Amino acid sequence: MAKKFELIDKPTGYVTKPDKTNTSPSSLVAGSQNVLINDAEKITGRGGYTLFGVANSALTPIVSSHEWQTSTGNELPLRSYDDELEVYIGTAEGRTFNSWEKLKDAWATVDFVFTTWWNTTEKIDLLLFVAGDANIYEWSGAKTTFASATATTITKEGTGTWGASRFLIGGARQIRIKDSGGTWRTFTYTGGESTTTLTGVTVDPTTFTFTAGALVLQEVRTNANKPASGSVNDGIATLKNQVYIGSLTSREVNVSKNTDFTLFTFSSPRAPGEGALLTLDNTWTAFAPQEEDMYISAGKDDWYKTSFTLSDTITSEAFKVEKLKTAPRQAAQTHDLTAKIKNSVVFISNEPTLDELGRLENINTPQSQPLSDPIKPDFDAADFTNGHVKYFGNKVYICCPANGTVFIRDLDKGFWQPPQKLPIRRFAIIGGELYGHSSLVPETYKLFTGVDDNDNYIDFRIFFAYRNFGDRAHIKAFDEYFTEGYISPNTTLTMGILYDFQGASGSAEFIIDGNSTAILFGSGVDNSLGKESFGKEPLGSSMNENAGTLPKFRHIATFRPTDNYEYQVSYKTTDPDAQFELLAQGPNPKLATVDNVVIKK
Repeated sequence: MAKKFELIDKPTGYVTKPDKTNTSPSSLVAGSQNVLINDAEKITGRGGYTLFGVANSALTPIVSSHEWQTSTGNELPLRSYDDELEVYIGTAEGRTFNSWEKLKDAWATVDFVFTTWWNTTEKIDLLLFVAGDANIYEWSGAKTTFASATATTITKEGTGTWGASRFLIGGARQIRIKDSGGTWRTFTYTGGESTTTLTGVTVDPTTFTFTAGALVLQEVRTNANKPASGSVNDGIATLKNQVYIGSLTSREVNVSKNTDFTLFTFSSPRAPGEGALLTLDNTWTAFAPQEEDMYISAGKDDWYKTSFTLSDTITSEAFKVEKLKTAPRQAAQTHDLTAKIKNSVVFISNEPTLDELGRLENINTPQSQPLSDPIKPDFDAADFTNGHVKYFGNKVYICCPANGTVFIRDLDKGFWQPPQKLPIRRFAIIGGELYGHSSLVPETYKLFTGVDDNDNYIDFRIFFAYRNFGDRAHIKAFDEYFTEGYISPNTTLTMGILYDFQGASGSAEFIIDGNSTAILFGSGVDNSLGKESFGKEPLGSSMNENAGTLPKFRHIATFRPTDNYEYQVSYKTTDPDAQFELLAQGPNPKLATVDNVVIKK
């Protein structure tokens, strides 16, 4: 008679708060890492990461970043490290660069916070950012390439004008050009933006050597002493084209005029669109613009919501800030640990928890809901210093660079994925894909792609919760263990079994070899033209359901039975370029022949 296996084939997420011996046996538990539960309900090794740009061995991590989708359709990722602010340039005037370029250096600090603001005169959005001093910095996002120059003019390549390429037409304005030796040179101009030739150029560009096609960028513009002399601008955000400025050392939040981000004055009564001044009960920690309101986190405990109310005559506008009802230590730790997800705000609190702030059904006021409770021990042990929260693909990504860990909350599935060991300090969405900025060196990586971590192997680990088959008080035994999934020929999975808690009654290991034809079903064949004779396989496809994927395997480990109340199974591999998917696993259990003599007292 065939032996009956009790299989688990639908993993239910990663949990660590309940005791691992009192958790659903379909759950992954502590010890799991670098694996994901995919949409097909299979546990798979995560994709690796690949370098985006050139390698850099300097020991200075990426400190801040921003991805700017400009009003003219350009995508401009930015990153900072050491004393530099860089922008990624893909193409300009039909020339391919695909490189991180220095936008400005010699910064005292590079812990920038960014926002965008619409300039009604220039008719473009501008990138604004602050850096912990009394200035608001401004960049137009302009890029082009050099064609020629005279002593007082510079001509760009292409037929479009300088203005059409987003170069500023008003105020003090400068450009920077990379010379033939790789040094950036800065020039002031006064006119010519409506043509392909800038005029009134100083200094004389002919004193330098520029090759045709050299990259040209708008210079960053400094708006000094805004909102005021001596201010410390640590945070910035925009709502309804009004810029909010926050400080880690002040309870005041300044709000700009909606037509001029450098003006923060207001009348009494206050006219619509004028600036404003808010005084909080604690110092600012985060901004989160959402719908019609600006959410502001302050101190360790507080959240606020702003609102505008027009008078009956529409000649004045009241501006107020409402303190929300929250519990102690429920403020956001930092601005970087705050993100928007659809109609809510998520943030890492000071407790620490991942909380969601938003309106619940039938409740109009914003409510805070904890999301991290299932993995509370992981959050309690985590160090969120210099961390970052990012929403992407209906998932919330949280990096803890001090621990080299990334947490993933899967909003579609409603559970947590196992932790990922990744050296990431910042996340970025570039070209619709998820990237990570390094916590160790000035490098950026495309995440969850390929089969290795920038040419390094990945340490995959799957640990299921302990399993007792619903009977905690009686001894069980089994002598076979079935595993089913998909595996590449270069991969060997080590399956481990702990009998009773932490292996108190023994342990065993077994090898599942992806190169063993005896356990393989299907070959992951490639039926492109030339691989098979005509008529043998369909052209360009396959009759095999898993064509082009990993071969399927079924493996039964056999062994002498060991009496146990519960057991834990694990799967591991550190093989280079390993690939696998775990579909189902389980033993052939039965009650043991022995009674509970030992534990009877």
